[in-house]
Amino acid sequence: MSRGPGWPALALAGSVVLLVAACTPPFLGDDVDPDEAETALLAQRDDVAATAAGLVAATQEAVGGEVVETQGGWEGCTSIFPEGYADFQYVASVQLTARPGAPERLVDRLRAAAEASGLEITGTGGDDVLVRDGDVSARLWDLPRVNTRGDVAIQLVADPCVDVPEDDWRDWMRREDPGPALGDPPPE
Repeated sequence: MSRGPGWPALALAGSVVLLVAACTPPFLGDDVDPDEAETALLAQRDDVAATAAGLVAATQEAVGGEVVETQGGWEGCTSIFPEGYADFQYVASVQLTARPGAPERLVDRLRAAAEASGLEITGTGGDDVLVRDGDVSARLWDLPRVNTRGDVAIQLVADPCVDVPEDDWRDWMRREDPGPALGDPPPE
């Protein structure tokens, strides 16, 4: 039985179609309740703010200084090219200065701050300490002294990623948030 000269190209095209169909995520945001998604993502923001408040207080006790910058917002998790992201999670960062005369390496003080915060320490590295507070994970990081606005950064991420309706993808990608309210950072 002869399959003809165009058979390999047709077989390859059919394989590509099957592969793309198999790799396409089963979720595309169509069956997601927008109110439930918003409630979950705003709750993540509140959880991150609560965790940040305790970590910042413990870190200020350990290294002194003040908050110089806070940022927050929703980041996409699963890319749906070219439209955007199918799901999001809340992330925030806080930068602090150390008190004058603090040691150049602050990781030991950050470890003490993590212990004082009462959160679960999940890891330590050369310049950072990792902690978890329920669905919020955080990294306390001794910043290098090159082109940074502070001496310590606290980076926080809420889990899990939350599916949003397809019609809301762009709104969540652009939605701004000032980050945890931890006092006013000094003017630039």
